[in-house]
Amino acid sequence: MRDYTLKIIKALLLIIISVGTSTAQKSSEQTKIVLLAGAKSHEAGEHEYIKTVRLIKVMLDNSNVKNLETEIHYNGWPEDEGTLEDADLILNFSDGYDGIEGTPFAPVAFRTPERMKLIERLMNRGCGFITMHFATFIRDEEGEQVLDWVGGYFDWQGDNGEKNWYSSIKTISADINKESLMKHPITNGVEPFTIKEEFYYNIRFKEDDDRLKPILTISELETEKENGKVVAWAVERENGGRGFGSTMGHYYENWENKNYRKLLLNAIVWTAGAKLPRKGVESRFYDDKEVTQMLYGKSLKALILTGNHHPAHHWEQTTPILKETLEEDSEMKVDISTDIEDLIQYNLADYDVLLFNYCNWEDPKGISTKSKEALINYMKTGGGLVIVHFANGAFHYSLPNAGESDWPEYREIVPRVWDHEVSGHDTFGAFKVNVVDSDHPITLGNEPFTTVDELYFNQVGNIPITPLLTAISKKTGKEEPLAWIHEYDKGKVFQILLGHSAESIQVPEVKQIIKRGTFWSTGKLRVE
Repeated sequence: MRDYTLKIIKALLLIIISVGTSTAQKSSEQTKIVLLAGAKSHEAGEHEYIKTVRLIKVMLDNSNVKNLETEIHYNGWPEDEGTLEDADLILNFSDGYDGIEGTPFAPVAFRTPERMKLIERLMNRGCGFITMHFATFIRDEEGEQVLDWVGGYFDWQGDNGEKNWYSSIKTISADINKESLMKHPITNGVEPFTIKEEFYYNIRFKEDDDRLKPILTISELETEKENGKVVAWAVERENGGRGFGSTMGHYYENWENKNYRKLLLNAIVWTAGAKLPRKGVESRFYDDKEVTQMLYGKSLKALILTGNHHPAHHWEQTTPILKETLEEDSEMKVDISTDIEDLIQYNLADYDVLLFNYCNWEDPKGISTKSKEALINYMKTGGGLVIVHFANGAFHYSLPNAGESDWPEYREIVPRVWDHEVSGHDTFGAFKVNVVDSDHPITLGNEPFTTVDELYFNQVGNIPITPLLTAISKKTGKEEPLAWIHEYDKGKVFQILLGHSAESIQVPEVKQIIKRGTFWSTGKLRVE
């Protein structure tokens, strides 16, 4: 009898040990959250998709919720779709589509038939799904699936597919009180707060959906529709997967609000299927410099503006090399914009230097008055600017089909520009570059070198310059300046006429000088 009892005890101990081990293994598993950010499309501070997902990652990584694995992907979709296969949550924060002809907004990236099929498969295995703000704008064509995944969407279409909004928009300051916050794990620890937001409401919800749980209602919104005042909601699907939708997210500064931040971070963690703390997710707001340092280990930021150029200047090839050049073994993180209007859509104060690899060739639009003002203000407050090769030809009256794009002030910011009436270049090929000032921090220690490029000549401008580099043109027979520095108000400008092709930029001396010139423009050049 005693032996039998001992056997029972041992068996029970093995079960307890096994359960304990299983629990420990489960608790150490990572919850994978994939954050998909669309391209910027609104003025600075609004629809900050890129900044927001970076901030979310940093906040979650440093929150009181452990074992979270967060990934960021840009342009609304990962380059490698395979990363979605083991995701516990896919969060979409991007533009939607509102049916307006000629809209500049790119529809949410997941709406293609192939991607919808992929997401459907992921939803069937229980993956979580979130749409935020503009990403809630969905065509009826995808509506049924999205209703199943996340419970609701912004409906702008009539029965025949034409624009006939069922849903609505209103920008107001609202008091979020206890009656506004429904009892749900997502509201754990959230206290009443006040917020200014572009609320979408009258959301299209699935009829008679027992899964639907309103999370936040705004009493100030005027509507007679059932659940019309709901601006955040959640569903639990039959397979255990979860969905969350929020029409908030217009203003980036709202993340500084502790309770707004907690509400949305709670929603992310809950929808991913991770355990929520009783008092909710605790994480502070991080400014952009902190985010850059914590994500990339970098203390400086650059923004390359490109996406339009002369047909012979292949920005798609040269831009990645410029990015690699600036980031290699340095303190600089580089973002790339392919829309010149990002001068107003990005917060330029986040960047230590801008680099133009751009020209509005045969583009009579030029840039908007607001973008011009943004660049001027940026320079006047001490911003850095780098002009590479034919970027000095932008916004000039001599451009083909220049139209209204001429911008005289650009010729005050950039001291030498290409004028089609007098400027030209030698045939692309090898030539010797002379270093005029080998004591300057940008060219310190450089000896004359050979490059493969276009040698520009007869660049136009009245502002005195002191060249750092020169070369003798075969066509003019003159010593032509190729690089120099300039100050516009408090801003520093570095201009280099080299950089025609990927081959040109990859010349070691050119790479080094572009890198040093860019860092000089930030006012923080360190020469090793």
